[in-house]
Amino acid sequence: MEFYQLEAFVMVAGNRSFSRAAEILFLSQPTVSAHVKNLETELGMPLFDRGKSELLLTQAGDSLYRYARNMLDMRTVAIAELQGNGELGEEKLMVAASSVPCQYLLPRAIAAFEAQYPSVSVSLRQENSRQTCEDIFRYHYPLGVVGEKCQQPHLVFEPILEDELVVAIPRREEYKDLLRYDSLTGNDLLGRKILLREPGSGTRSLFERELQNAGNSLEQFKVSIFDNQETIKQAVRQGVGLTVISRFVVEEYAEFGLLDIRSFAGQRLMREFWLVYHQKRVFSPAVSALYANLKAFFRQEAP
Repeated sequence: MEFYQLEAFVMVAGNRSFSRAAEILFLSQPTVSAHVKNLETELGMPLFDRGKSELLLTQAGDSLYRYARNMLDMRTVAIAELQGNGELGEEKLMVAASSVPCQYLLPRAIAAFEAQYPSVSVSLRQENSRQTCEDIFRYHYPLGVVGEKCQQPHLVFEPILEDELVVAIPRREEYKDLLRYDSLTGNDLLGRKILLREPGSGTRSLFERELQNAGNSLEQFKVSIFDNQETIKQAVRQGVGLTVISRFVVEEYAEFGLLDIRSFAGQRLMREFWLVYHQKRVFSPAVSALYANLKAFFRQEAP
């Protein structure tokens, strides 16, 4: 088992594509395929299920992926320590995050990090909180930021920033009965058309729990499902319905008078954003630096 075989395998698994892995590794696709095939021959088992429309890992491939990722990261750590110059080498990182941190919080944090470490390139992958946790557990990404903890073994969740869920309301005549209040309860919203993300969204989960605590459920609303926060925000602006959403998403629109926002009455609906990682994963020097920088950046952002 050679490092170049593991690199090919990890790149194919991470991109779910032999051709994309070949482009990133600056190799021909037949060469990448041969590296993976030789690895499968040595292990005596298939690592990918090639019979489906999407390239998926087998159970053996999923297990090997975590070990291979750690081995490659440990090699990077060893080289960095032996060279001992304190500088980060070139590295490409991918961070997964749920919609609010991905769209509204992390871009500024990553821009600050890359200004400090120009040799490291960081990309963002948006997923809901549940899928982000699943992918961190499976070693697809070294770090993630989510709005809800998930039940997965070996995952560490560290709070980095507090968020408030608010009601975003169209500035329309038919909503004046709501807009006359400074704050609202779940009961005030019953029977209204409400725009929400899909199940698995941290925002939706928190709102559903709040409804259940008050003895209500989503069945008492006219629910429309949207797959991202930006579409929901635009739909509220156009009067399609109201929503419960992060203050980070709609605060600027409220300042410009494009919609109105109200807090929940009594106890404000608060949550944490969590930095999540696998406790057994070996961090490369670049991942360690990004981890430290994200924590420091959001400490400064906290009110």
